[in-house]
Order: sequence, then C-alpha cells, then structure tokens
Amino acid sequence: MKRAISALAFVLFLLLGLAAPAAAGGDSDPTIGGGERVAAAAGPCGSSYRHIGHYPIGSSPVLGYMDVYWSGTTKRNCMVVNHSSATYGIKLYTEASIWPYGWSPPSCPSSVGCDGGMYSYYAGPVYTPAGVDMSNRCLNLKGVVDWTTATRTRVHCG
Repeated sequence: MKRAISALAFVLFLLLGLAAPAAAGGDSDPTIGGGERVAAAAGPCGSSYRHIGHYPIGSSPVLGYMDVYWSGTTKRNCMVVNHSSATYGIKLYTEASIWPYGWSPPSCPSSVGCDGGMYSYYAGPVYTPAGVDMSNRCLNLKGVVDWTTATRTRVHCG
C-alpha cells in the first residue's frame, strides 16, 4: 500500500510540474534536463496556450521556425523561435519578437515581447503585452536565426 501511495504521489508531482512554462532563453537542450523535459511537455508558453502557427526562417536550408501560441484564458499570444535540424545545438544569434499590429516593435533583447542572444536551441518564450486583449487584434512576428530574419505582419487576426 505504501508503494502505491508513493507511486501516486510521484505521478501527481510530475503532472503538477507540466504546467510550468519554459524558462526564457534557449541555451539549454529541453531533451536533457528533467525539469526542462517536463516543462517542454506542457508547451513552452504554459498549459493554457495552444499552437496556432508555424513559420520557417530561411530556406535551403531552413534555419529555424517561429512557433506561435494563443491562450483564450489570458487573451495573449506567445512565440518561440526554435532552431531547425540544420542549426540545432549550434550557438547562433537567435531572436523571437512578438507585438500587436500597429504598435512599435519591442526593444531587444531585454523587453516584454523580445528575447535575443547567442542560443543553441531556441529563443523565447515571449508574450504580447499584459493587459492587452489580443482577441480581435492582429500580430506582428519577427524571428532570427544566425542573422537570417523572417517577419510576418498582420497575422492571426482574432
């Protein structure tokens, strides 16, 4: 009986850990660390976010992808720039920026909506500003891997 209770407690601990968002900045490989592996299973933005967009950065080869998420609970968007297989594990300048259409882009690397630096796996997660209901607004996105830039304007317009 004690063994069953211990096993149940361990499973609950793991399930509760799934709601934790990934830490900003992608210099750690989410396939290695236990805590990072659990956070990656929930998605990089948190448990209330669902994946809504996937955009390439570069071509021949694709260097990375901008992945966009939406939370109906928080009414915010989130974005992560992930390295592709061509750049995975290689420390390169990587940037993720997200902002409401019609607003000025965020300053990078140290502001809400932008994360940039020398990362090996991903940049972000970054979020649209708190308190701004994105339900009926469009997004602007910018992703950079190895100084190759991709932008999308007026996407995911509620």
